[in-house]
Amino acid sequence: VEKGTEIEETEATLSVKTHTLSPEMLQKLQNLKKIFHINFSSGRSLLYLDRMYGKVLWDHASLQGENGIFTLIDGRVIQHEFFSPEDLELINGMKTEIRDLSKKEKKIRGFEPKQFLITVHCWDEVPLIEQIVKKYDKENRYYCWWNGEAYDISLKTLNKGVGLKHLCDYLNIDISQTIAIGNGPNDKDMVNAAGIGVTTDPKWLESDFQTTGELHLGGEELVNKLLELKS
Repeated sequence: VEKGTEIEETEATLSVKTHTLSPEMLQKLQNLKKIFHINFSSGRSLLYLDRMYGKVLWDHASLQGENGIFTLIDGRVIQHEFFSPEDLELINGMKTEIRDLSKKEKKIRGFEPKQFLITVHCWDEVPLIEQIVKKYDKENRYYCWWNGEAYDISLKTLNKGVGLKHLCDYLNIDISQTIAIGNGPNDKDMVNAAGIGVTTDPKWLESDFQTTGELHLGGEELVNKLLELKS
């Protein structure tokens, strides 16, 4: 789908808008999952992802939310890791201080609703957010990634690459049999862990392979190529 999320937050309301699959892309994915298991891995929440990709579920398809923390597959939600009381307190402290900052920092647009992953949408980079994370994260255990529209903040041990490994264990396949495609910093661990890694945006993500840019959506380019190879 198109990259980008529109978010607006006030004291009483939160409005979040994103893109959904086109009917043409949905049909291509329905054809593709007759050959492969398809997994949609994202920093977004599972409820958000279900809104975007729910029509592709359930057989031979799964969703992974919050950068690999959760997987929705075979009618169940699996939480792969658990957070200690100390980490929950630390996350809450970061989020509270960033929310206080948002009251005076006009570049901050709002928080995307999630369970554990902190995602702060901004009009531009806000160095004070990174300073707040460093203030709480004395042991350098957390990442704070800027992707051009938002900051993602969570434990470094919880990422899309780890999520892909959990999915492979569940499906009983070797990770070398996977192809992963991404376009941003939170995809790095996943494309590096996969048997074949592909980037649609070399500016933000380096990988062994990249899409040509002939199509506006690089993911669709890869889907077309896989369907062509299997036809």
